[in-house]
Formats: sequence, structure tokens, C-alpha cells
Amino acid sequence: MSPWLRVLLIAGTWVLFHIGSGFVTHHMPTRLFDRQSWLFRTRGFEAEGRLYRRILRIHRWKDLLPEAGAAFAGGFAKRSLPAGIRADRDHLQRFIAETRRAELTHWLPILLSATFFVWNPPGIAGWMPVYAAATNFPFIFVQRANRPRLQRLAGQFPRAASS
Repeated sequence: MSPWLRVLLIAGTWVLFHIGSGFVTHHMPTRLFDRQSWLFRTRGFEAEGRLYRRILRIHRWKDLLPEAGAAFAGGFAKRSLPAGIRADRDHLQRFIAETRRAELTHWLPILLSATFFVWNPPGIAGWMPVYAAATNFPFIFVQRANRPRLQRLAGQFPRAASS
């Protein structure tokens, strides 16, 4: 295979993986992201998200990342909390669920990077997980830093009374 054709196939595959993972997770029911699961659980070493602020200085660069939560119809933008929304527990719960959806969206290309070993020489395929990690971990870190803050905020409000 010509080197240029390989580069085009690799680039096209990455575009497909990135957009496709967003499309797939966007079409998953929100209820799947309503509960804490093993993948999304905050780990002790994360110190409720403070690790990302202290060590990675996430607050300095997170706004430079693109936010595509509303790229598909009916999506949910996560750039910031709307003014006055802090008292709306339902919105906060949805926001928390959407951080889980976004995190899964960015885990998928990392997992899919293994497929490059099927059709590429090891010297090329070995770089694909590195690329996947470099381009997706910053987004995962933002979700993992924000979610505990949102959960604390949501915990300040009593549950709505059942009717």
C-alpha cells in the first residue's frame, strides 16, 4: 500500500472513530448515564477532582478544548452552567449524566485504536493508541474533574418530593 494511501486511510478512520463514537453515545438513552458505574466512579487518588486542578492545572487550559455536546440535534452543551441554574437539581443531574456520556465518547476511540494493529505494521499501529490517548485524555480529565463538583452542588439540594 502506498504511504499516502495509508495516511489517508488512517486519517479517515480516525475521523470515523471520533465522530462515530459521539454519534453512538449521543443515541444511547440518557438513563444509561444516570447512575454511577465502575467506569465513571471517582477514584480516591482523584481527590474528588482536585487532582486535575492541582497537578494538571486543568482550570488553565480546559476552556481551550472544543465542546461538541450539542453537535448532534438534541445534544447537551457542557461549556458552563447557565446563570441561575444552580438551584435546578434536574438540570444538574442531567449535566452529571452528560459528563458520563462525554467521558464514554472519549474512551471509545482509545479502545478502537487497537483495531489499527489488524491492518497496519506494528511500527505504525503502535502510535495509534498514543495518538488516541493524547487526543482523548484531556477531554476525559475535564469530565472527571467537573463531575465531582457538579455532584457536590447537586447534593446541596433536597430530593424533590414524590407525588
